Amino acid sequence: MEQVKKTKPTVLVVDDDEDTLILVQHRLAAEGFEPICSPNGARIMDIIKWKHPDLILLDIRMDGVDGGSICQEIKSDPEIAEIPVVMFSANENIATIARQSGADAYITKPFIPESFKALFKQLLPDTAPRV
Repeated sequence: MEQVKKTKPTVLVVDDDEDTLILVQHRLAAEGFEPICSPNGARIMDIIKWKHPDLILLDIRMDGVDGGSICQEIKSDPEIAEIPVVMFSANENIATIARQSGADAYITKPFIPESFKALFKQLLPDTAPRV
């Protein structure tokens, strides 16, 4: 599948909570990223392979989809395994779930904007603008 040419670093946000998607989308855009939002995990692998984002923020629990399983699928696919995956949840077991699924990091909800900045500096040192 041919990748889309990007002008800004892209962050794919996968979350079934519309308010969270809007909040994160605005925050990412304000920091100079191009957010790509998906309200569910359906066809997420196709989206990742087509858009090839620089980073993926992935909710753990969505309607009918397990974010941990999606993360494992991403990390087992050599074509996209290098993309950093950040698990994103209010689940009290997020650290364990993130570690077991192979995520590169995690952020708890509600999130603190500075936590995004710190992760971007760590996970995207060559592409993160204004952070």
